[in-house]
Amino acid sequence: MIEAVQRIHVRIGEIQERFNQLGFAPLNTTPPTKSFSEHLNEAMAENSVKNNSQLDNINKTDNVAATVEASNKKINASNNDAFNGKISFGVYDDATNNFAKALNAYKKASFPTTYDNIIKEASAKYSVPEDLIKAVIKQESNYMPNAVSHKGAIGLMQIMPSTGVGLGVTDKEMLKDPYTNIMAGTKYLSQMLNRYDGRLDLSLSAYNAGPSLVDKLQRIPNIDETKNYVKNIIGYIK
Repeated sequence: MIEAVQRIHVRIGEIQERFNQLGFAPLNTTPPTKSFSEHLNEAMAENSVKNNSQLDNINKTDNVAATVEASNKKINASNNDAFNGKISFGVYDDATNNFAKALNAYKKASFPTTYDNIIKEASAKYSVPEDLIKAVIKQESNYMPNAVSHKGAIGLMQIMPSTGVGLGVTDKEMLKDPYTNIMAGTKYLSQMLNRYDGRLDLSLSAYNAGPSLVDKLQRIPNIDETKNYVKNIIGYIK
C-alpha cells in the first residue's frame, strides 16, 4: 500500500513540475520537506503509542481490581471471627445511669443507603447488626470512603493500616475501597464483641482506643473522645 501511495506522490510531483514549467505554479507554494510515506509512518507510530498507553491504563485498572479481590479473599478466608454471642449495652443498660439519660436525649441520625448491600453482606457474614455497622460508619467517617484521620486511620470504618494487616488487608490503599473497608471493619468489630462477651460499651471502647487499654481497665477508658464515641454510637441505635 505504501508503495502505491509513493507512486501517486511521484505522479503528483510530476504534474506539479509541469505546472511550474507552464507558469501556473501557485503563489507561496513550498515543496514538501517530507515524503508522504514518512508522514504516514509517523502517524502510524503515534497511533501505536496511544494504543499502548490505553492498554497500560486498562492493565492498571485490572491490577487494582485484582488487588482488591485478593484483599477481600484474605478478609473472607474464615468465618471464625463471626460474633457468636448476645449483645448487651453494658453500663448503658441501667436506665438510671447518667450516660443512659444522655442517650435518651440524643437525636438519632439518618443513615445514607449508599452502602446498604455491602453492610447487609457484612452483617450476615459476621453476625453484627446492620444498624450497629451503620452507626460505626456514621461516627467514624460520616460515610466518606476516602477519609483519613490525623492518626492515619483510613476509610469508612477508619481502620489503622496495622490493624488492616491483621485483618488480611496488606495494602493500605485498599482500605479506601468501600467493600474492603466495611468487610474488614465489621470483622474487627465482631472480634471485639467476641472478646468482651457482647458488651457493646467495652467493644466500642476497644474499637476506638485499642483493646490493650480496655483489657487492663475492664471499663470505658476515662478519655473524652472514647466516652463520647461510645455514647454517640449507642445513641444512634438504642
